[in-house]
Amino acid sequence: MGQGPSLPGPPGTKFRVIGAGMSRTGTKTLNEALTILLDGPVHDSGIQSLGGPMPQIKAWLEIMDLAPRAQTFSERKKLDWLLAEVLDGYVATMDCPAATLTPEIMRVYPDAIVVATTRDQASWWRSMKYVNGLMGTWYLPLVVLWLHKTQVYGVWRERFHQIMMWRYRQEKIEEDTLRRHEDHLRQVVPPEKLFFYEVSQGWEPLCRILDVPVPDRPFPHNNSKGAAAQTFRDHIVAGMLSWLFMLMVFSMVTWLIRSWLIQRLP
Repeated sequence: MGQGPSLPGPPGTKFRVIGAGMSRTGTKTLNEALTILLDGPVHDSGIQSLGGPMPQIKAWLEIMDLAPRAQTFSERKKLDWLLAEVLDGYVATMDCPAATLTPEIMRVYPDAIVVATTRDQASWWRSMKYVNGLMGTWYLPLVVLWLHKTQVYGVWRERFHQIMMWRYRQEKIEEDTLRRHEDHLRQVVPPEKLFFYEVSQGWEPLCRILDVPVPDRPFPHNNSKGAAAQTFRDHIVAGMLSWLFMLMVFSMVTWLIRSWLIQRLP
């Protein structure tokens, strides 16, 4: 939440960083920082898989379905191809579901480094619970029913649950998910390619990781609780307007049918 979808860069754009931090660890801030430092678009998989162009939404749903069950050579190659297609033209990827598929993305981009944003466990869980509370409200799927792209949210959520169960033995993000995720990264990523980073540290440590100069501009800060709440409110307003439109259409159709039936009466 807090940013919009990004378009891929020109052909030849080099993919350099797998942003492997769990959601609510500063991923949106790192997204903006990498866009500045690497001079190219970052693929936020949460935003792109739910609110991006429909081809990307469909590709991510297929990736999320295939990843937990890709056992054969052909299935793994298909997964590689899907990831390469959806990430082509970007300098980095960010957030979930991509963060949960770090080993699979490393297979496609073996030269990329892995930068995992992290934060204190207790503060992370407070932030995560807040967002889960917004997204888990019982009425949200009903309110956004007529919004075209949000109709995929139910499918997305089910497939993300499958990934969570496959990777962490949890159906959803829970209090110890951050620890499990970071332990998993330490197991599957070579130490020389894995970097943990707190966005509160600013430019210097990130620039050392990337081996780039420190830019002469303020470090970005993005995706506060307020931004998350505003995005939630925007979806609610858009959903209510879509319901109003559909009710107007239904009323008009009902009135036309009623008028036609009256005219047909003797």
